[in-house]
Amino acid sequence: MIFALLGLFLLSSPFIYVKGTLVSLEKKVRHYLITERNIDEKLIVRIDGVFGKLPVFGAEVVFADEPDVRYYYTERNGKIIPLQPSFKHRGYKYKHK
Repeated sequence: MIFALLGLFLLSSPFIYVKGTLVSLEKKVRHYLITERNIDEKLIVRIDGVFGKLPVFGAEVVFADEPDVRYYYTERNGKIIPLQPSFKHRGYKYKHK
């Protein structure tokens, strides 16, 4: 029984770590957008933590005034860094870049 519980813990701990890191990043990005970028919280439709290649942990943000554009953020050295938004046609004026 103890070995089964230990095995279950060892198998689930990476998933718990990833989920916790993504939730933490989502909160940090929300705080960054509201406090440092002065974006009204009502404009933020959703923030989803994403686990990928590079950066390993990121956040995808959708704004109400640009629902077809995805903005990406990550954390480096304790700071939130905006990444390239999803591609739109040439000459498109991004509102939150």
